[in-house]
Amino acid sequence: MGLNIQQKFVYANFLLYICDIFENHKMIYNIILDMGGVLMQHNLPGCIAAFERLMGSERMQSVLGLSANGEGTYNSLMEQYERGSVSEEEFIRTIRENSLPGTTDEQVADAWVLMHGGIPQERLEQVRQWHNAGHHTLLLSNSNTLHKRDIETHYDMSMFDVCIYSHIVGASKPSPAIYDAVMQTLRDKGWDQNPTIFVDDIAANREMGERYGWRTFESLGEMRDPLGPPSKGEEN
Repeated sequence: MGLNIQQKFVYANFLLYICDIFENHKMIYNIILDMGGVLMQHNLPGCIAAFERLMGSERMQSVLGLSANGEGTYNSLMEQYERGSVSEEEFIRTIRENSLPGTTDEQVADAWVLMHGGIPQERLEQVRQWHNAGHHTLLLSNSNTLHKRDIETHYDMSMFDVCIYSHIVGASKPSPAIYDAVMQTLRDKGWDQNPTIFVDDIAANREMGERYGWRTFESLGEMRDPLGPPSKGEEN
């Protein structure tokens, strides 16, 4: 028995509905993650204590510019290093010259990488699962040569499709320039039409991401599965 026109119309709409559901489940996301405070645990107390022993508290703040949240104060030596406007050699030498007599380059470098408190394996596994599911995974980090080398020495970062570092771009978050670099990468890869999720523990960085239309979260704990419902920590 054939279908009448009305039944065909209903059936066609039903097929469209099923296809719509199928396509929604196949949604591919751009997932952009910060390093320190999101993937990497901070060891700020250990890092600060090491520099206080080398430089003293006053010089650590005035010369290095290390703030309590792990970011460099405006135009400080740390911020310049993370923007790539100061080389690794200049960074180490400046700190050494403002430290106790006899301070070595190795002591400065060791104190600096103490900021890294380790990446929990479950966080890397979560990113790998997203990557294996076909999502586009990107790392967006205010970083520097010493920290980048430390990460690449101790961790397999192959679950990231793209790693964008501030010292290579020449701009650090929350400067629009580094977000523009991300958008250019998305366009170059043909990913700019995919919805974008951005996880960063610094409010100013998330706020800038929102200006680019990105859905933002403070931690991986808030955003376990981009295919699931909005997390309880999301306000919008």
